[in-house]
Amino acid sequence: MRGNAEKKYTLFDNVRYIYKTLYEVKPAMRFGMYGSIFFYLAGRVVGTVTLAAAVASITEKGRTGHYLMVMAVMLAVYLICQLGSRFTKAWSDYYHETTQNREFLMRLVQKSLHADYDNVESPAQQRLLTRATHAVNVYRQGVNLMYINYPLIVATVIGILLYSMTISFFDWRIMVIIVVMSIVSSLLEARSRKYRAQTMDEQYRIWGRFYYLKQQTISVENGKDIRIYNMADWFRSGFDRLEGRNMVLTAGQCRRKYAVNISDALFVAARDLLAYAILTTGVLNGSLSIAEFTLGLGVVAGLAEWFGNLRYHISYLLEGNLMICEYRRMMDYPNRFLREEGMRIPEEWHRKLPAIEFKNVSFRYEEDGEDVLRDVSFCIQPGERIALVGNNGAGKTTLVKLLCGFYHPTGGEILIGGHSIETLDLDGYHELLAAVFQDINTIPVSIASNVSGCMEEDTDMDRVRECLRRAGLWKDIEALEHRELTNMTQTFDPDGIQLSGGMMQKLMLARCLYKDAPLLVLDEPTAALDPIAESEMYEEYKAATSGRSALFISHRLASTKFCDRILFLENGRIQETGTHDELLAKNGKYAEVFAVQSQYYKEGDDENHEED
Repeated sequence: MRGNAEKKYTLFDNVRYIYKTLYEVKPAMRFGMYGSIFFYLAGRVVGTVTLAAAVASITEKGRTGHYLMVMAVMLAVYLICQLGSRFTKAWSDYYHETTQNREFLMRLVQKSLHADYDNVESPAQQRLLTRATHAVNVYRQGVNLMYINYPLIVATVIGILLYSMTISFFDWRIMVIIVVMSIVSSLLEARSRKYRAQTMDEQYRIWGRFYYLKQQTISVENGKDIRIYNMADWFRSGFDRLEGRNMVLTAGQCRRKYAVNISDALFVAARDLLAYAILTTGVLNGSLSIAEFTLGLGVVAGLAEWFGNLRYHISYLLEGNLMICEYRRMMDYPNRFLREEGMRIPEEWHRKLPAIEFKNVSFRYEEDGEDVLRDVSFCIQPGERIALVGNNGAGKTTLVKLLCGFYHPTGGEILIGGHSIETLDLDGYHELLAAVFQDINTIPVSIASNVSGCMEEDTDMDRVRECLRRAGLWKDIEALEHRELTNMTQTFDPDGIQLSGGMMQKLMLARCLYKDAPLLVLDEPTAALDPIAESEMYEEYKAATSGRSALFISHRLASTKFCDRILFLENGRIQETGTHDELLAKNGKYAEVFAVQSQYYKEGDDENHEED
């Protein structure tokens, strides 16, 4: 990992980051925090004093009326504190949750959408994105933990100071045992947190794999294979292994939590025995009144509770801090490609793209790995159609990703109109591209929106229908009840449809046609089509790319005859280049592969005729 991978975020930095963001969105939230601190503290102080005040009114005044008046005042104050606490909590929680979703989560969504592709593609970056999402999209995690617990810690510290000064009037030994208790419990809690931090990454991986398996088991696409090949036991075994490992990690976390609880129980017993002995002795020798005895018991119990709450809130604050560190690491992860600060795309490029040149380009996926592409050089002239062919693993798809600005060359450079792709506004550059990739993905919205990439109200429906017609898909779509407004998949709509593989590729062609970009990139665009449909599709591609720059990738060499030039890629290098006829005349590797493929398809055709 590069960039800010080693950047450290302190607890105070993260608290300041959380509250600064919240206050920028809703400045009045600071009053909610102040109110929650005041009412949280006041409510507990009033609760501690109320019983002692009641005892004093009986033992010292001896009048029922005085007792009732004191209790009425104390209960009224306590009620005000409770109502104030609940109101400020509900008010601040509402604005916090809306801000968490509107700001923190949406900032992460925007970051992931505009991040360099290689910043979100790798497994390590995917895990980081998952942890960052968990920090801002799950209740009582990350942002929520820090927002809730920080003001409570402030109130708790004030409460500890107040109660400590009060208890010093009774006996210093009680204070000592409470402090020792808190220190020991804090050390055990720190041990528990350390183990949690050490195992968190593995647990995230387990949860991610568990979620992946769950999605695969309910996937309609996988349902046939799971049943035909009896894979239910395999999935069950995978779930069991993941759950078993997760239980081991969780048990380790629980054991360390139990140590804290046992320590607390032992110290509470010692504290109570000492407090009762000291306070009872004071009453017996006349140095303490019954009311002071009652107050002393309340203060001792209250101080211990304050220390316990402090440890509890700090524990959750630190847990939230770990998650916010992941969130900020993702948010601060740098893009290498430029956006608004890059060179603006000239308007004339949208009409006709200038030459694209790969100049001694090399690429490897890992810094210490082998080059997937080695010293690749070629040029796509304006309006030229280039075919990139080669065996599986030759580096064709990697080259396409470099052209699309998804990866950075390890060596060499890619020039667009003489300008390095590294200096361009990448978002503007992407407006020049229309692409069909091997992995076809649609979103669960209408067919029209899948073609246009826009909301329906922003979509030119006439243009959508024309593009579907040109792609050879309109007859099928026209037969549907809602035609182009039919929803894709049944994720959100039970009446949604799932297109076949061949129809999906036609839909992707319609999407390319709708964008009307000056550069088309087609990565195995006809893999799911039969030979006749493939031939028809390539005729449409030929028409669609007329006057445009285009790069085709195909496993079938014969399908790229209409291209102006063919590049034969092998072992990460361009071994041969020329037209189809020129490459056959060279009688090299291209001609050898073409002969093998021609024989295969000829045999296939002969078998089909025999069957007929």
